[in-house]
Formats: sequence, structure tokens, C-alpha cells
Amino acid sequence: MIAEYYIIINELAGSGHGKLVWETIKPILEQRQIHFEYRVSEYAGHTIRLAAEYVKTIQHRPNVTPVILVVGGDGTLNEALNGVMQVPQAEPIPLAYIPGGSGNDFARGLGMATDPAIALAQVLNNMRPRTLNIGYFHETLKNEHRYFINNVGLGFDAQIVDDTNRSKQKGRLGRWSYLSNMLAAYSQQEGFPLTVHVDRKRDYYKHAFLCTVSNIPYFGGGVKILPQANLHDDQLELIVVEEPHWWIIAWLFMLLLLGGRHLNSRFVHHYRNANLHLLVNSVEIGQMDGQSIGNRNYDLYFSTRPYPFWIDTSIHNHH
Repeated sequence: MIAEYYIIINELAGSGHGKLVWETIKPILEQRQIHFEYRVSEYAGHTIRLAAEYVKTIQHRPNVTPVILVVGGDGTLNEALNGVMQVPQAEPIPLAYIPGGSGNDFARGLGMATDPAIALAQVLNNMRPRTLNIGYFHETLKNEHRYFINNVGLGFDAQIVDDTNRSKQKGRLGRWSYLSNMLAAYSQQEGFPLTVHVDRKRDYYKHAFLCTVSNIPYFGGGVKILPQANLHDDQLELIVVEEPHWWIIAWLFMLLLLGGRHLNSRFVHHYRNANLHLLVNSVEIGQMDGQSIGNRNYDLYFSTRPYPFWIDTSIHNHH
């Protein structure tokens, strides 16, 4: 199979890192005489439109696989996914990706290279579409149907995302700006009432503080919060942390940074299931794949959906 690439570039991803990544891979594509066309995403939400347009206009030809290749961050890939999902497809066009954001948690979760040239090789040397399970939610209060690649968070991590997206330091200090925003978010976030339905079990938390549904192990640019989460299975993971004292939060983050022992704490509740239902009856901030989804009440039904990707991670990442 010959692949043809329909590329969407977010040059502003990772404080301009997306542009550098594109400048690195474009000459390689030209040199190897790969058939491609590209569009530049110019504003928030533009990638959704560009991806949907590609799906509508791509002509399917025998022995050629069209591939939509996204160059940007997790938010850009999220938009591309939501764009392709807007158009009914009998045979879904595979998505490929070159990480160019500040967090790159999806690439990390998949085992992709951070070096753009190696990541490009993981795409170009791929031979067949590979199905991954992506997250899906239906939010009944606003009747929204959205897809996500990494995670959806309510409360604390969404507050951090909101602060980080606003702060000028994004991309420069990486994990440190994230930690300083974490402290700011800690002072802003109060406990909120959360109901979790899994199978026939209903758990009520009077003061939930952090609530994250994830399809991959990482959030916040490499913090390994749910070590068992996996893009290849149909399970989602949910972590709920109840509002404890500041010293318990400090202790939990120590455990988190030391590698996954935080899940054993009695303040941390961990679920793993193919379907999750979350109900929040107070106005809380939410985030999806590092983008804010606003302040509101939520009634969220989560599951996963299969989608083909065009990435071969057996080609190794040397970093």
C-alpha cells in the first residue's frame, strides 16, 4: 500500500514548537518524494474543520491509503479526531501524528519518539492501519458528544490546565510551570460533590478534589497518574482524590513522582472499566486533552471507540 498524507499543522503548538517540527519534517517528505498536501491550523477549533473537510474531499483510489497526519500537540490531535468523527465514514481514514506540543502525553502513552525525524519514520514506515481505542463521552446536560485521546478531568487538574494555558510560561519551564500552577490551583480548588456509577456500584464523594478519566498513563506532560491505562484495550481508568489537607496532597505528589504508589492511599480511589458515569452537581471547571471545557455541572457517560491510526512504534525511540 502507498500512503498519501493530508497534513494539518498547528505551528503555535508548544509555544511555537509545532512550527520547528514542521520545518524539520517537510524537507524529509520532499526529499523522499512522499505525496502530501498540507493546511495550517490558524485558530482554536480550526483543526476540527480542516480534518472534517479532508474526510469529505479525499478521493479514495485503489492501492492508495489516504492518511490524515497531524503535527501539533495533544489538543491539535484531539481536534483532528473530533473533526474526522463528525463525518460518517464507511472506511475510516487513519490518523497519524508527529508530536509538537508542550505536553505530548499521547505520544508518550503510545511509545512514540520525541525526535521529529524518528517520529516521522514511525509514520512513514508504517504498513497497515492499527486500531487504538480512543475515549468517548456523552454529556447529557448539554447533549454533547466528544472524543478524547488522553483524558478528561474535573476539578484540580482542570484548574491547573486552565492556569497553565493562561500563564505566559507555557512550554518554557515545562514541569516547573506546571508545579507552580499546581500550587495556585490547589488554593483555588474546593471539594465538590461527585457521584461515580460503575456497573451496579454507586459511590458518592462529598468532597472530591481531583477527578480524572484517562485512556493513557500520563497527564500534565509526563506525570504518570494511572500506570495501567492503555490505548490498546477498551478500558478506561478513573482516579478520584478526596479533598485532604495540604500535607496529604504534598505526600501524594511525592508518591506520584516516585512512581505509582499513590494508588494505594486511602484518599485515592481508582476504577477501571469499559463504561463510567460521573455526575457533578456543582459548577466545576473541566478539561479535555489539555483544553478547557468550561465551568458547569456535568452528567458524563464515558466509553471507548476504536479508530485506526497510522503509526508503527516498533521503530524505536532512541531518546
